[in-house]
Order: sequence, then structure tokens, then C-alpha cells
Amino acid sequence: MRVAAGLSQTKMAERLGMTYTPGGRKVSTGRAAVSAWEKGRRRPTLEQVQTYIDMGADPAIMSVLVDSTRESGPAGGPPSGEDVPGSDQHTATPIDAAEIGNDQVEFASAQPQRTWLRRRWRWLAAAAAGVAIAVVVAFSVLLPSGGPAVPATTWTETTGTPAHTWADPVQLTGAGTPLGPRQSVQVLCRVRGYVVQDGDPWWYRLASPPWNGRFYATSDAFYNNGTTSGSVNTGVVVDEQLPVCDSAR
Repeated sequence: MRVAAGLSQTKMAERLGMTYTPGGRKVSTGRAAVSAWEKGRRRPTLEQVQTYIDMGADPAIMSVLVDSTRESGPAGGPPSGEDVPGSDQHTATPIDAAEIGNDQVEFASAQPQRTWLRRRWRWLAAAAAGVAIAVVVAFSVLLPSGGPAVPATTWTETTGTPAHTWADPVQLTGAGTPLGPRQSVQVLCRVRGYVVQDGDPWWYRLASPPWNGRFYATSDAFYNNGTTSGSVNTGVVVDEQLPVCDSAR
């Protein structure tokens, strides 16, 4: 059929879209596949057989396609499947589509599609990883860190006597770094806690390091009026300008 239609094996391969491989480099795999079919070493796929049939719509090879289904070749030519005198080409033996097995010859045009799909999956995987990281970062920012809420404004308070610090000002548990006398620190707010000996229930939440808003000291140890030296017995047990903390936890 191919020879009678005036097509070379390369041209036949081009008709079937088997000329190029991914990357656009021209190779001879299409011609080799057509040659293998004609010599009976391989069989075309159903899709390629259908393409042979669809080529019958071309008036130039319509009669050739009809003749190729007969046992004999074109008038004056050798029977189908025999060598053409003076040529290394062979006439294709008619193939029953029902007998075609699983030996497939892939179309080169399918390769770019698979490459595109692989790239698309890689892009989707990278996008999913980016979204996951963004979610983790958002939660780490929005969720509380485990300590009480920290007010934005602080006040400077100075101790008149040494004082212990506690993580829990109610139960006096979780001892922290103690305060020394005449030590100025930043205070976030005040909270009611353990009532000390002179009846003072107020505790200051310490913002300065190493306490970092997680430890408390009794307000009774501070001057509470801006004084930084002298006797601590000023009669002022708490600085009323300090806001009350939302919670002692």
C-alpha cells in the first residue's frame, strides 16, 4: 500500500505522527517502526491501524488501501508480503485488528504530554508544601505561646527590699530569679494573689528579662511612688496606675 501510494517509510511515519521525539530532535524511530511492520517483526497499534484506514479519505491512495486488503498486490506487482524487485522495501501484509497484541509502539507526541504532567505535579507538590508552611507559620503567630497575654505598655518600678519571684502568685509555686534591693524593672500589670504579712494582695507581673512576663513579685517590695532610694515604708503598697492583668496564668 505504502509503495503503491508513492510514500517512503519516513513519509509514512510522518503521516502517522511518528517523526519526532520529545525535545524536537528528528530521529529514525518512525521509519524503523514502519519497516518492522512491513517485515512482520512487529505489529502496529489499533490506533495506528485506524490511522491507516483514515488515510483512505485521501483520493490519492484510496485505491491502494482497497488493493492492500486483497491477497495479491497491485496489478503487475508481486503478491502482498513479498519483496518488491529491485528494492529493499516490503509491501505490508494485511493485519487483522483483532489479532493485534500488546506489543505497542508509542507515539512521540505522547512524550511532551507526559513531561507536562510531571512538571505540573511537581508544581502542585511545591505549592502544597508552601501552603502547609504558611499555615504552620500563621498558627504559630496567632495561637498563644503558653503564657498570659502581654500588655504593650510597661511601667518602671524600683524595689526597696529583696523579693522572691513566682510563676504562680496565688500558690507561690515555680520560683524564678529573685529581685535585689534598689533594682528597677519593667512591670506589665498587677494581679491579686497570695496575701503577704502586711495584708497586701497585689503582685507585679515582671516584663524585664529574665522574667519576660512569666513571673510575679509582691508589690509590697517596691517603692510604688517613683522613689528609688530610702526607706520602703512609704505607706504605698501598690502603684494604682498599673492596669490589672487579665489573668495570673
